[in-house]
Amino acid sequence: MASPICPDCQRPLEGGFMLSNDGTSPTVGMWVQGAPEKGRWTGLKLKGKRQLPVYGWRCPSCMQVRLYAPE
Repeated sequence: MASPICPDCQRPLEGGFMLSNDGTSPTVGMWVQGAPEKGRWTGLKLKGKRQLPVYGWRCPSCMQVRLYAPE
């Protein structure tokens, strides 16, 4: 993914990612399709739902963060 430009400041955005911690080790945060559903054992039902890693772009000037979950 090419570095996008901030829609407010017109400056190049800094790339990064969303951090998630499952209790054992840090991982990349995930986007999950649909509304959250309470699970019986794991907190949330995830089986059969499309999941994509979430990446972030931050403006160094206005500090706005834009999130993307590319295929």
